[in-house]
Amino acid sequence: MHLLLMKERKLLRRSAVRYKLQLPVIFYWNDGVEHTAGGFTCDVALNGALIQSAVCPPIGCDVRIEVLIPSPDLRKEQLRIQCSGKVTRALSYSGGGSFGVRGYFDDDHITRQIVV
Repeated sequence: MHLLLMKERKLLRRSAVRYKLQLPVIFYWNDGVEHTAGGFTCDVALNGALIQSAVCPPIGCDVRIEVLIPSPDLRKEQLRIQCSGKVTRALSYSGGGSFGVRGYFDDDHITRQIVV
């Protein structure tokens, strides 16, 4: 019964619906040095994302992510949707880790890129 209560509390804390999507992502952060790395989303919401990567930025740092969305009609075009936010959690495990970003995806930051 205790586990059920914990799950209910966790669900109540989430303020946005999460979508289980595995999409490529590029992310950037600065901790005195500019960093760029890549990974894949585990899930995405309007207010952030969970990202799996071999490299994770530190908790509390500002991060900008670009989620790469392939064109649905198989053209050589790709959408990039950006989100700026903070790293809220990080998990490490053998071969990599994952981290959570709290921020908002903005329609003004959708770009199209031709992939060659």
